[in-house]
Amino acid sequence: MKLTQITKFLENIAPPELADESDIGRIGLVLDRDNEVNKIATALDVTDHVLLEAARSGADLLIAHHTPIYEPVNLLSKTLADTLKIALDNEISIYVMHTNYDRAQGGVNDVLAGLLGLEHTRTVDMGRIGDIAPTNTEELARLTVRRLDTHVQYVGNHSIESVMVLGGSGLRKEYIEMALDAGADALVSGELRHDVIKYSKDISLIDATHYATENPAMQALAGRLPVESVFIDNRPQVYVIV
Repeated sequence: MKLTQITKFLENIAPPELADESDIGRIGLVLDRDNEVNKIATALDVTDHVLLEAARSGADLLIAHHTPIYEPVNLLSKTLADTLKIALDNEISIYVMHTNYDRAQGGVNDVLAGLLGLEHTRTVDMGRIGDIAPTNTEELARLTVRRLDTHVQYVGNHSIESVMVLGGSGLRKEYIEMALDAGADALVSGELRHDVIKYSKDISLIDATHYATENPAMQALAGRLPVESVFIDNRPQVYVIV
């Protein structure tokens, strides 16, 4: 398929107008090789490893959740230049779906809600809130470990029947208050900060990492594409000593 055809297909999955204002100019086709697309790779991040694996697989297009070029470019650092060189040398275009894919039906947060078994889900901003069989915080944390194949940390000790999920960096004041206003007993997201731990008296906060809460949606995306596709996992190697 032509790259322009794939682009239109992806815009139907995650319409650009769903994106946050901060994503203007940072989503869509960020590296355009105007090439034929016979194979696609999907991944959360544009890393050297991901691009090398995409090249080895014969991919003509990489679809990522996070853009490799966040700030306007006046000077290419060696790190960014080396990464983009891999794409250029291998004729790989790069397309980014970020907050538009978070909000989209079947996107990041629908996939996350499905993995945790939430029922009767509804949209809250870009997140999703749904029902779960009565449980407690520790058991929900253990379920999250199993379903997302990740380590977690959590605060709070509550009976839980309603859960809000928000892939990425959602354990922040504005999203926690949103979850509370929506009646959630727990919020599952990533990047738990010290300054929001005080909310644990009212709601359980489960940090399942930024990567593990968003990555499943990029894997799911590979199964929705109109040409042969491969998902590339590049989980960060974070070491914990206790």
